Amino acid sequence: MIRFLCPLFLALTLAATVAAAAPAPVEGDHLEQVVLLSRHNLRAPVVASGALANATPERWPIWDVGAGELTTKGGVLEVYMGRYIGQWLRHAQLLPVSGCPQPADFHAHANSLQRTQATAQFFIAGAFPGCHVTVEQRMPLGVMDPLFNPVIHNGDAAFRERALSAMQQAQVASYLAPALAVVEAITRYPQSAACAGRSECHLTPADSILSAEPGREPRTTGSLALASGLVDALLMEHYQGNGIPREGWGRLNTEAQWQALAQIRNRYQDILFGTPEVAHDVAAPLLARVNALFEDPASPKVSLLVGHDSNIGSVLAALGIADYTLLGQYEKTPIGGLLQFERWRDHGAGEARYRLVYVYPTRGQLRGAIPLTDAQPPGRVELMLPGCGQSGCSEAQFKKLLHSP
Repeated sequence: MIRFLCPLFLALTLAATVAAAAPAPVEGDHLEQVVLLSRHNLRAPVVASGALANATPERWPIWDVGAGELTTKGGVLEVYMGRYIGQWLRHAQLLPVSGCPQPADFHAHANSLQRTQATAQFFIAGAFPGCHVTVEQRMPLGVMDPLFNPVIHNGDAAFRERALSAMQQAQVASYLAPALAVVEAITRYPQSAACAGRSECHLTPADSILSAEPGREPRTTGSLALASGLVDALLMEHYQGNGIPREGWGRLNTEAQWQALAQIRNRYQDILFGTPEVAHDVAAPLLARVNALFEDPASPKVSLLVGHDSNIGSVLAALGIADYTLLGQYEKTPIGGLLQFERWRDHGAGEARYRLVYVYPTRGQLRGAIPLTDAQPPGRVELMLPGCGQSGCSEAQFKKLLHSP
């Protein structure tokens, strides 16, 4: 059985004692408002039954929580991130240096799944220890909140054809056959129950069938979907760390193998959520929420939205940010990572500038449950918004990006 590296009380203790600060405010500007779009933290994979269980003759480790639920270690890691971001917000003078946040200071809204609601709660425990801050939950637990549900909204047949064409082109351009062979070798897929009675049985891109139906997530069936699920399980076990002395049943040993797994995971997301046609449609509710939060003078200074990798991936693609590198990470949208939409105000001219930063835990910080401090900061990458300068976007430029068709 998989055990957890750190008890939760240790994380909460560290959150109250470890100092952390992010980069100082830009000279001449002051931070006016921040919207945080976060992916949930470490969760258990879905491998106990079904396709993933049948895709290998090996036995998967047993987790202490239900499939898809945030783990205790995931809570620890999110406390660290909340502490770090909270310190940065105080350092930037956006939040009071002491005391609990008021409604005008901070608001949290998470998707109505256990892992997202729990992630928001642990973030708050780290950012505001000892404070009672409610996390908004709009749907019953287990029912997707429409704001975070990455489904196709456009029911037009012509849109569906364009979306499928773009997804198919992205899949062809991916050239995933070598990476699929790596997954096959690690999992011993040809010897699995899924291949029983078949003389030739392999993971191949050719058997994938894409769909973009209104009201449903973009999806694919076949080897690509199966391999992505297998890679996800291997990644979650890697991040969990403790109790897994031999990763991939002793067959996952090299950086080249990890890079192949990362290619599967990242390209799977790009194919389903990364094409402009799909991304603009799927991300529309979240982009509208970000716009509304910045437009409304009554909005809190800091808003936290907790969702999923598909949310972050589609938002980035819709904004036109297709190529970026997160040093120290395998995934393009790592667990516990967040997009930081920032509005700065120039002291002199009074002009607003909008910037976008990706803050994320590295794979070493996740696996080692390392507290985030000045000495061990999370990864931080400033993302260049298309059509904007080094100092960020003007009001008009930012609104144009959020409303791009």
